[in-house]
This record gives sequence, C-alpha cells and structure tokens, in this order.
Amino acid sequence: MRRSNQHRQDAVSEILGVTMLLAMVVTVIGGVFVLLGPFLNDIDDNREWSAGSVAATQLNDRILIAAQSPEGAGLVHQNAQISRSIDSLRDAETWKVQADLGGSDRTVVVLDGDLINVASTNRTALTVTATGDGMNETWTLTNGTGNHTVANLTGVIIIDVFDIHGVLSHRFVQVPIDGLRLNNPLTTGAFTVDLVNGAKIEKLPTDAVEVRQFPRLQQDILLDGTPRVSLVLLDVDISATAKRHMTNIHLDSKGETELFDGTVRNLVIVVDVAGDPSILPQYIHHWTGDHPLYLASGHADDYRGFGPHARLSGIDGITIMPSDVPLELRVALQSVEVS
Repeated sequence: MRRSNQHRQDAVSEILGVTMLLAMVVTVIGGVFVLLGPFLNDIDDNREWSAGSVAATQLNDRILIAAQSPEGAGLVHQNAQISRSIDSLRDAETWKVQADLGGSDRTVVVLDGDLINVASTNRTALTVTATGDGMNETWTLTNGTGNHTVANLTGVIIIDVFDIHGVLSHRFVQVPIDGLRLNNPLTTGAFTVDLVNGAKIEKLPTDAVEVRQFPRLQQDILLDGTPRVSLVLLDVDISATAKRHMTNIHLDSKGETELFDGTVRNLVIVVDVAGDPSILPQYIHHWTGDHPLYLASGHADDYRGFGPHARLSGIDGITIMPSDVPLELRVALQSVEVS
C-alpha cells in the first residue's frame, strides 16, 4: 500500500510539473507574440507601402502611355493591389497660363470667378473673346482695359485678346485638372498615393506629403539661344461606370488639345493645388531650385530657367528668366478616361 501511494504521489507530481511547464511555455510564447506584434505590424505595413507604391507607379506609367495614344485608343491595366480602393480627385489642380503672342504691348488678364479683368500697358488691347464649356462671348475694351462678367464660365477657359490692328496679342488659359487617389490600408490609417497631372504624390499617416514625380513642365535652350518651354497637362476623367474597387482598369485616350504653340513673351504660369499646402512649394522648388542660389550669390542676371513671378515664394506664379526675352512655348492638354 505504501508503495502504491508513493507511485500515485509521483504520478501526480509529474502531471503537475508537466502542467506547470506547459503553462510557462504558453506564457512565454504569449509574451513573445506580444513583443513581436508591433514588429509584425510594421512588416505588414512596409509590405503594403512597397506594394502600393509600385502599383501606383505602374498605373501612372500606363496612364501616361494612354494619354500619348491617338484619340479612341487605350489599354487595360490589371493589378490586384489597385483594386483595394480608387477615389476620384475633382479639381485637384488648376493651371493658369498666359503670355503675349503678337504686337509689342504687355497685357495681363485676371480671372476671378466670373469676373474678367484685362489691362494692357500701352492700351492697345481692343477686343476680348472668352470661351468655356458651351459658351462663347466677345466684348470691347475702353482705352485698353476693363472688367467684364461672364456667366457660367466653366471647364477649360480660353481668353483671347486682340489689339487695335486685329492681331491676337495675348492669350490666357485656365485648365482644371482631375486625378486619382489610391488608398492602401495600414495598421493605423492609410497610405495614399495621388496621381494628378502626371505627378505621383505619396502620404503616409505619420509622414509629410512627398512628391515623387512632378507634372511635365520642362524648359531648355535651342541652338540659337532661344528658350523653349513645354507643358503637357493631363486630365483624368473617371467614367460613371467605374467602380471604387476594380481589378481591370480600362484607360482610354480622349485626345490632345493644343493651347499654345509658337513664339510668346511675358510668360506667367500659376498653379493652384487643392490638396495639401506643402505640395505647391515642392513643385516650385523643383522647377526653380537653382534660382535662389544665383540670387544669393548676386548673379541673378546670369540665371537662365524658371524663376518666381513677382514674389520670391512663387505663389504669384513662375516665369522663364529673363522674362522679357521671346521664347518658344508649347502647352497641350491630354485627357484620359478611366473605366
């Protein structure tokens, strides 16, 4: 009996020991998972960020290819990462471009809502024509200047100014730009990528907005020393049949419209960005990055390239320097439909 009881006690002790050991193992494993949880979440977030950034770059490249295709042509882009969430960005940017085309006068056009103000330095401006979506209106100026109100002025707006000799002396163009936003959910918040006007703009929940690709504004010098500026705008229109979650994305070209093509003077380009306020300064710095260096060194007159118009911040727009030199300007608007 004593031996039997001893065996029972030993068995119970072994069971208790094994149970306690298992409890300790479970506790340790649980602690390990608690400690590793944030690291695993970071790994998942990094994987989501990397995949989302690559997918956005691929989609942006496909959109640019479709934009350069003939009207009616298109392609299909497939990516499971993109299907998570696509949102439309209406009026993400507004571009205003104006320049003197003919004559010797300097003309400035200001568009504020429906109010159009035209002023010419030598008062040679005589007739103004404004066109927009479904509208066209013409009026005459007094002494080369004046205000005029045009109702229902929407869409791509073109304002042409003719001088007293009937020569097209100035053109003002305002173009609203729509884009896309790709959303990639993270452990906390979301990683968003905006595809606007050829640009790629990334935003992590805890980081500042960063522009990875910029709109297609370029300048160079021709062999004869003439400055040349090229601006290709891109408007992305999401069709009514498009869904927020799509695996197959159809990209169809809606053609290209020439807005400027020839020799101009006194070029001014103004960009209004509806998104984060840090985007526009990044644009301005990218295009005019060398100008502050020349200005600080006292050699601003030697600078050739984009510089600020009026205030140094660039908030009033940018121009090509020196600003009074004739230049070759090409501005085109490409349109792509997403469905």
